[in-house]
Amino acid sequence: MGAIDLRHRIVAVCIALAATASLAGCASPGQQRLEHAIQEQVAAAADGAGFVSQSPGLEAPADAIGAYARSIQDELVGTGVEPRGDSGWIPGSPDSAEPLRLVAIEPRTDAAWDAPVGALVLASRLTVASDRDRAPYDHCVRVEFDRWGWIEGSVHGTACPDPLTEVAPPPDPRAVVPESAEAVAVAALAAATTTMTDASADELAATIAAQLPPDPDGRPVAEVRVLRDGDRVGLAMGDARDCLLVRAEGGVAERIHVQRILLQPGELGCRPETALRTEFPTTH
Repeated sequence: MGAIDLRHRIVAVCIALAATASLAGCASPGQQRLEHAIQEQVAAAADGAGFVSQSPGLEAPADAIGAYARSIQDELVGTGVEPRGDSGWIPGSPDSAEPLRLVAIEPRTDAAWDAPVGALVLASRLTVASDRDRAPYDHCVRVEFDRWGWIEGSVHGTACPDPLTEVAPPPDPRAVVPESAEAVAVAALAAATTTMTDASADELAATIAAQLPPDPDGRPVAEVRVLRDGDRVGLAMGDARDCLLVRAEGGVAERIHVQRILLQPGELGCRPETALRTEFPTTH
């Protein structure tokens, strides 16, 4: 192979690599700086997305990575790189990057509990104006997550999806407790224990559920669970993330507030039995 052909081959390889993840040997200094800045922003956004290890209802890896996709949206506000002018002796840069956007959600559907649950791919449109011959291009970055947050060292440039389009996070699959649920439950259980109705726990639960409005976002409404213990009635809706507990006796119904740690799986839990308790363990 001649020297000219070899040079042409090297240039072609560098152009192909730059379209996905730049290598120091091929990318210009301006391109390297811009892509590095975007990858740092992805890491910061992923860190701000938090963790899901203590969030009930996200046991499936697809639900867990979906939660990260929802959480990271707020972290993308203000991302991107603006061109800057010279400031005194500090030179500016005409290079710029558009705000990050979510372009792919990649769940690991068969992941074990302690394994990565999936990855998110974020994209930014880069303009390396310092390279006069380079057209604006899309730079995509992939970051992996497990249940304890983003995985350090997993932020890397990656090939962009084809076609490249922004994707919306999936809706939260977890059931919600309507705002009106407390008032409806308190009224129904107070009436039931005043008149000493012989309605079963299931009948009381069905009566209350029938009065609850659908969620405006289309999410399922939490199941109404009722337990009768003589003339005492306990109700629970939701889980440790959002739990409604109501206890009624002798025509008086009230909401019961319990420390969140006691509502976690393995503790008392968000259950009607918890609502009927009169004493609770102390926590530190």
